[in-house]
Amino acid sequence: MFSCSECGYNSIKWLGKCPLCGAWETFSQISEPKDEKSLREKIPPKLLKEIEKQDFSRINTGLSEFDRILGGGIVPAEVILVGGSPGVGKSTLLLEVSSRLAKRAKTLYVSAEESPGQIGVRAKRIGGAGLDDVYILGQDRLEDIYEYIKSEEFKFVVIDSIQVVYTSSCEGSKGSISQIRGCADYLTQIAKSLGVVIFVVGHITKDGAIAGPKLLEHIVDCVLYFEGESLSNYRILRSTKNRFGPTGDIAVFEMKSSGLVEVEKINDIFLPGRKNPCAGSCVICAIEGIRPLLIELQSLVSRASFGLAKRRSLGFDFNRFSLLIAIIEKRLRISLSSEDVFLNVAGGLRIDDPAADLGAVMAIISSFKDKSIPESTVFIGEVGLGGELRKVSNVNSRLKEVERANFKNCMIPEVNLKEVDKKFKINVRGFSFLKEVVSEVFK
Repeated sequence: MFSCSECGYNSIKWLGKCPLCGAWETFSQISEPKDEKSLREKIPPKLLKEIEKQDFSRINTGLSEFDRILGGGIVPAEVILVGGSPGVGKSTLLLEVSSRLAKRAKTLYVSAEESPGQIGVRAKRIGGAGLDDVYILGQDRLEDIYEYIKSEEFKFVVIDSIQVVYTSSCEGSKGSISQIRGCADYLTQIAKSLGVVIFVVGHITKDGAIAGPKLLEHIVDCVLYFEGESLSNYRILRSTKNRFGPTGDIAVFEMKSSGLVEVEKINDIFLPGRKNPCAGSCVICAIEGIRPLLIELQSLVSRASFGLAKRRSLGFDFNRFSLLIAIIEKRLRISLSSEDVFLNVAGGLRIDDPAADLGAVMAIISSFKDKSIPESTVFIGEVGLGGELRKVSNVNSRLKEVERANFKNCMIPEVNLKEVDKKFKINVRGFSFLKEVVSEVFK
């Protein structure tokens, strides 16, 4: 059999292109899996009404931001995958979590990449009060790890990382597709059979996806991505899958010499220049998961030097950015064909909310006209290809965040005005077309 390393598609012969995911040169030969003994008990099928309701009371880790993106805490027997680029702080984050969980029950940290001595040096630097109670195991064979978990009755286990552990029931070397798939299934069986919470560290590829087949993310209960720039002290933990809570939510941490520290007032990060407005700067309110965030968009429009205009966006979808430039030229009669246009999301955040369209357009026009936007104004709205402002979701939660940050004015689509609560003390104005907003701001 041959298997695709990207999506796990199987074929009886080698193929140059995967018919499922379209990837090229990803098929490799695999042997038939060995018969392995399942760790779960054999339970006959039951009617749903006959199944006893289990108590899924959540377990708090002590990190409020970490608990929030998990949906309120950890669910017993949950398998959580934490992915991120090398050096971003995955091991440091899970050491912080382990130090707090060790106060509740026996916690095991399995370090297959580093020696226990190296873990001890990092633990000394972090200085967590509960790290002295965390058990460290330098082992990479899952069958041996299972015996330790079962005999010592550990309730929380950290596997660092899945790319360097292996199971004897699967062929291939460490980090191969078959080993990663088999190890993920074996760890899931351990969690479900013993009621153990397992954290799994996963490395990512150069494309930003977790290394290994996509099946790895389907097996686990929760997938968290730890993101951050190498030159920035801030780290963003993003939830992309959660069977027991919301997805798309984010938590922000700051990397210090003593470890990771939670950042609760994250608007201070994404609004660094609000007190000093300048041309090309605009404030929007975007939704990340279930959380409204006030974010500063920055644009720079300048005359192209060599005749070929440049288009660059950082943190903002480039295809949507190109559409907005075309809308400006067509609907507002502003020529940008000979101008370099750059758009940046302050703070290193990446946003996908369509409600940021209006703010992006206003930032570009502000830089082009070299006129600053009033610092007390926030823009919310999706821009259609006809230049109309389309309806956005969760307008009241966005306005609540705008009011909490002491902004005075907010411009939204007119179709959202009927949903706005009258209790807000800020000046909320509705517009139907982009041209009306531009005429109001740049009188």
